[in-house]
Amino acid sequence: MPYDPRSFLTFLRKGILEYEQTASPVPSQRFLVNKMVEGTQPESAGAIVELGPGVGVMTSALLARMKPDSKLFTIEIDASIHEELLRHVSDPRLVAILGSAEHTDTLVKEHGLDGKADAVLSSLGLSLIPDPIRHRILESSARVLAPHGTFVQFGYVHTRYFVYSRSRGYERFDYFGTLKRYFRSVERSPVPANFPPAFVYVCRN
Repeated sequence: MPYDPRSFLTFLRKGILEYEQTASPVPSQRFLVNKMVEGTQPESAGAIVELGPGVGVMTSALLARMKPDSKLFTIEIDASIHEELLRHVSDPRLVAILGSAEHTDTLVKEHGLDGKADAVLSSLGLSLIPDPIRHRILESSARVLAPHGTFVQFGYVHTRYFVYSRSRGYERFDYFGTLKRYFRSVERSPVPANFPPAFVYVCRN
């Protein structure tokens, strides 16, 4: 999906001014988008939850491959980015929610999810999120997944072991180890062509 100029500028502004929320100054490129979407197996999913959809780059890619009777629930914490998503992506299968991913399981049920999700796709900058909030996000995500469900997360290569927070300074962080605390299996694949280069983690209950 080509970038919409207005949406791109909204994300760029947030990425510069509020880096710890977006974790990147630019939306993900197609290499990372394709790898993330493949991990959710959208063609066979009845319901997918997307955390941190931004301006809809992965949202559009998911909808393009999801079934006509499926549902995609997005949860975005930033009001201006949420508005850009609604402006840019119009699809009856999309249920766009303004709220915090800490309450994923509650929010999607309040907005019509009957049962469990087949996949959760997360573009959140987990490495920059304070540990108590990160814990609530991952616990809530695990609760909303069906027994066969998949949680897909990406992390930039430069945040694999250490991260820099403007408010907290340098911190150690282990993406693989963190995800293993919440999911039975975690598989990691590199996406070197993205900017910045990234890893995709596919996790299963």
